[in-house]
Amino acid sequence: MRSDFIPLPFDIDEIFEIDGKRFVVLDYVRASSWKDWRAYMLIQDEQGKQYNVPLLHVLTQRQMGKAQYRGKR
Repeated sequence: MRSDFIPLPFDIDEIFEIDGKRFVVLDYVRASSWKDWRAYMLIQDEQGKQYNVPLLHVLTQRQMGKAQYRGKR
């Protein structure tokens, strides 16, 4: 997914850490409903569980210094 308006907090295959938990970015996805305009990040934790989290949530965490870059997968 390309973002001309919102900077992406991390690239695909990058690892980041929030509150001591590490996640890898698998993909950026748009909402499945036409009523939902938000973009989401598909991320995976170290145990293999996947989550769809709002892009703006992770971006805010990155800007506040809570989401730290930890390398590439």
